[in-house]
Amino acid sequence: MIEVVQPKLNPRGSVTPSLRSAVVDLLSTHVPERWVRERAGMLGVVLRVGKVDPYALVMVILLGVVVRGPINIAQLGQVYCRVCGLSLARSAFWARLSPSLAVLLWEILERVMTDASLKRERPPGSLGAFRDVLAVDSSVVKVHDSLRCVWKGTRRNSARAALKVHAWVRVFTGELVKAKLSAEAYGDSRAFRIGHDERGVLLLFDRGYASPSLWRRVDSVGGYFLSRIPKGWNQQIVRNNLRCRGRARSLVGKTLRTAFVGLHRPIVDVMVTFRCRIRGYAGAKSRKVDHDFRVIAVRHPKTGEYAMVVTNAPPHMLAAHHVRAVYRLRWEVETFFKITKSGCGMNELPSSKRAFVQILLTAALLRATLSMRARAALVRRFAPGQEHRVNPLQWTRWWSDELRIVLRTLLFTLSSWTPRTAAQELALLFDPNHLRRPPLRSLFMRLQV
Repeated sequence: MIEVVQPKLNPRGSVTPSLRSAVVDLLSTHVPERWVRERAGMLGVVLRVGKVDPYALVMVILLGVVVRGPINIAQLGQVYCRVCGLSLARSAFWARLSPSLAVLLWEILERVMTDASLKRERPPGSLGAFRDVLAVDSSVVKVHDSLRCVWKGTRRNSARAALKVHAWVRVFTGELVKAKLSAEAYGDSRAFRIGHDERGVLLLFDRGYASPSLWRRVDSVGGYFLSRIPKGWNQQIVRNNLRCRGRARSLVGKTLRTAFVGLHRPIVDVMVTFRCRIRGYAGAKSRKVDHDFRVIAVRHPKTGEYAMVVTNAPPHMLAAHHVRAVYRLRWEVETFFKITKSGCGMNELPSSKRAFVQILLTAALLRATLSMRARAALVRRFAPGQEHRVNPLQWTRWWSDELRIVLRTLLFTLSSWTPRTAAQELALLFDPNHLRRPPLRSLFMRLQV
């Protein structure tokens, strides 16, 4: 019997510092101070040692603002000055939000994703035959119309400029494994290169990835996929995988449109031939070949309609009666996008500068994947065996509430951090415009009795 260690609660109902300290340790591991400073110097994020510390700047962008709506860049500068105890002009802070900082944040994201992809865990239950299970999808984010030359949108009236975020998410932990940014019109099936790292991994695709050529590439490297089939497709059935009792009607030789007319079987498992295109390489012309994939159709008990999915996983690895439940795991990538948009600030990017948009968008992806990674790690530590009971949205709310305290804890360990006196704290509260525009309260002090 597994002993569940419940996190202790203080009288106000919040989690004790043990859970918070575990989050601090996790962030220190994945975003190390020494590595951030070295990369910042090499990329030119900071050209000289001044008021702005590169590690503090990165951590403030990641953790400094509890995002509920559009991100205010001026608010980031205020948080940085308040946390670090500096008096910094707004233009000086904005100058640090450079393209080199955007490159640094993306390298941090790639570092976190690489570490997540290397640490694979066998899926539980009937999916134990696969190395991992990943949900693949994309989401569109509207940006300023002046950026349409960089990220062209497909809607001329409502979104002239929009970018698309492609993501691969691990379904049992919610952490990001792969990510890519492109214009809205970029095809989903061309976003990522299929390599040998996907060997033994089950990829859950949406209808936007209905491409037999993509399925063939996944199969050629030893990977597995599960995808929906559009209703208009009409390929031919070549073999049955399930035997039916009695004088059952044979489906071999029929097409997908005509095979299910008047059929009442709860599950249909057949092999279907698809036409795949092989791109030309080294001067050779592209060609088309036929490839057989497994099609499983599940009949809805009320409407009687069949929902068809296609896969290359054999029946001993993926049973036909488990397909519907397995494909529902694809919703985890939608949950990840909901977290990044409603809880991490990816939904609205108000800036018209490309570097600012890349910084804010990368920070939102980092917040979300670090949040989900912390959730998985802490649940394994404090409540092993109960990962499914921790709601991701509830966790994101706690994560957002604790970010300020976690940020102060991380920055307090800096070598450049010095405790501030009461006079220094008071100086941060002074009005910077008291000489240009004296407050009305000061008029009373100058009145003669």
